[in-house]
Amino acid sequence: MGVGLAAVVSACVEPRIDQRGNKPDEDQVVQINPGVDDKQRVAELIGTPSTISTFNDRTWYYISKRTETTAFFDPDVKDQEILAVSFTEEGIVDSLRLYGQEDGRTVAYVDRVTPTEGHEITLMQQLFGNLGRFNPEGDDASN
Repeated sequence: MGVGLAAVVSACVEPRIDQRGNKPDEDQVVQINPGVDDKQRVAELIGTPSTISTFNDRTWYYISKRTETTAFFDPDVKDQEILAVSFTEEGIVDSLRLYGQEDGRTVAYVDRVTPTEGHEITLMQQLFGNLGRFNPEGDDASN
């Protein structure tokens, strides 16, 4: 019984590593030549991007995040990177930029509630509100 308990406890203590996104291999990234390579070559070297810029397709983003979770605690971000590859209008690589976790900003959430028009009804009003609102002689309104 002591061995089983030790196995259960060790399973809870062992951190779980989770890798998400597309983290391109550094050896392949250095093969990208700005001013020479095009979108097809970039896709061949490091794969398709995680996302493409919103207003045009001239910037590709490769986003990756590695987290570590122990037992029931919230995940702890160990590594987060974004590789941004910018292209000219002709589709040739213009620049490469690497953003790390230190480049990110914390977004402050607003917890206000948007007011709605009208009045709130109670549970009893919801349950008994339709009593007396039916036509006992049949539904003539649908004819």
